[in-house]
Amino acid sequence: MATSSRKSAFHAMRRLLPFLRPYRFWVVLKLLITVATAANDIFMVYVINVLVNSSLSGNKEELLQAIFLMAASVAAGFVMGFAGVYASGRFSAYAVRDMKHTFSDHIDKLPVSYTETRHTGDFSSRMTTGVNAIENFLNGDFTSILFHIFRISVCIVLMLVMNWQLTLLCMVIIALTGMLTGFINRPLFEYSSKLQQSLAKTNADVQDAIGGIHIVKSYGLVQTLYRKFNTLLEQVLANSLAIEKRSAALGAVSVFVNMAPFLLFFLFGGYLVINDQLSVGALLAFAQFINYLVSGLSDLPNQWSHYKTTAGVAEHLFELLDEKTERTDGGKPVVSPSAPALAFAHVSFSYDGRKRVLEDVSFSLPQGKTVALVGSSGSGKSTVFKLIAGFYEHEEGTVKLFGESLSDWSLTAARTAIALVSQETFLYPGSIAENIACGKDGIGMDEIARAAKLANIDDFIRSLPEGYHTHVGERGVRLSGGQRQRISIARAILKDAPILLLDEATSALDSDSERLVQEAINRMMKEKTVLVVAHRLSTVIEADEIIVLDNGRIVENGTHTELLSRNGAYKRLYNNQFVQQESPMERLERGEDIRWRPAINH
Repeated sequence: MATSSRKSAFHAMRRLLPFLRPYRFWVVLKLLITVATAANDIFMVYVINVLVNSSLSGNKEELLQAIFLMAASVAAGFVMGFAGVYASGRFSAYAVRDMKHTFSDHIDKLPVSYTETRHTGDFSSRMTTGVNAIENFLNGDFTSILFHIFRISVCIVLMLVMNWQLTLLCMVIIALTGMLTGFINRPLFEYSSKLQQSLAKTNADVQDAIGGIHIVKSYGLVQTLYRKFNTLLEQVLANSLAIEKRSAALGAVSVFVNMAPFLLFFLFGGYLVINDQLSVGALLAFAQFINYLVSGLSDLPNQWSHYKTTAGVAEHLFELLDEKTERTDGGKPVVSPSAPALAFAHVSFSYDGRKRVLEDVSFSLPQGKTVALVGSSGSGKSTVFKLIAGFYEHEEGTVKLFGESLSDWSLTAARTAIALVSQETFLYPGSIAENIACGKDGIGMDEIARAAKLANIDDFIRSLPEGYHTHVGERGVRLSGGQRQRISIARAILKDAPILLLDEATSALDSDSERLVQEAINRMMKEKTVLVVAHRLSTVIEADEIIVLDNGRIVENGTHTELLSRNGAYKRLYNNQFVQQESPMERLERGEDIRWRPAINH
């Protein structure tokens, strides 16, 4: 178990090397400065030895030389200290920047199938807590371990030369305490990894509570969330206390490691001086070597625990980097102008590999036509959209885009040909103009305003004090649902993709907002190939073809009139869902006889 933990920690830290390699000059410089600093400390001990002995013997020439060497050593220490901090700051800052870029880019390339099953709080925890811990390690503990190991090694050699009996006696005591330190330190890696997982869950819960604060308060969920949050905090506390308990034990061991060698040194060293077997200068030099040795051995466990803690954080972070990204193969095939814009051929799909959400679905969408998908909730309508956008890979059958298999397209090229307007409107915490442009380069304000006009949102935007530069807040919280939807429609209009995937979402809006949104949708659908998940009867009636989904299967397809005449699934859906949406005036405009007739009892 211990061997496995050490291998895991080493493997996690080894994966930091690619981020350091581009800045190896600064890394090597820092390592050289670290070794030179340790050597300078040892040289200072030699100077102290000469200084004391020359003072006691009255040798002025040696005394002046020792004073000069001490001044030079202090100056060198100052220069190396500055250069070392500068070098570590350089490579750690750049490496952390590259690390954040790598992880951000990787998160962007993760498939929706992965991100939909994870919480955003988990991602943010890894990107903040994890990366910050690694940055702190690179700035300090990364070279501190090397510094102590080098200085301790040289000190032991010199101490053995000066008096091997005294050195061995001290080393036996230190070795025993070191074994105790290793035993206490062993579980820190495991506790640290568990702590990071608990913190990620806690951050996720906090984000949920803040993001849905209106629901939390209006439904009286404060106490429920408090209890759940408190349980997670107890897990964090348990792991934190376990780490602190081990760290406290390490501190106690460090005190013992500090005191025991000095006690033995002064007892035995004083005896050697009295018997002229050791000079006073050598005694003080030996004392300083013991100080370096003990301080190093007491600091090393803490440095090592920081290393293990950082390794646990790094492992948690690199788990994300190990997740498989979306495919990057394919290109942009030469499309046929006569081929259907979209075609499903015997497509089947399941989210969990067991229960089919789509079963043997086949349909085609000619270019310039509108096809409406209708069906009860859970029938598979949204899943069709996700497969077209490449968010998930279908298990059986073929999905074609302009006559070419979707697998032959790169996901980037395929998504460029698609504009998606979904029920869940997401706005970034930037300006309205930035949200409409949505990252497109070279888009001017005239084009943004034109799209906004077509989306029935331009007048509202211009009425705001800051106009198009108004910030919408996180997820667009400063705007109403209808305003967010019209900005989303403006975004799709500006993209000007040949295929429009539209999930109508007007049921939650007031009548004025619904009218404005529907007018914008109607403008957007002109001269486009449209696949729409229809919730309004007017959209269904105007569609060139209606596809009825039930439990993941196509049970009917045809025009509105054809399907009504069959008295099948569509007729039942029509009576139960669509007719209830219309006002009497709308039904009269369609020529329907709405006169009340009394029921006839037989």
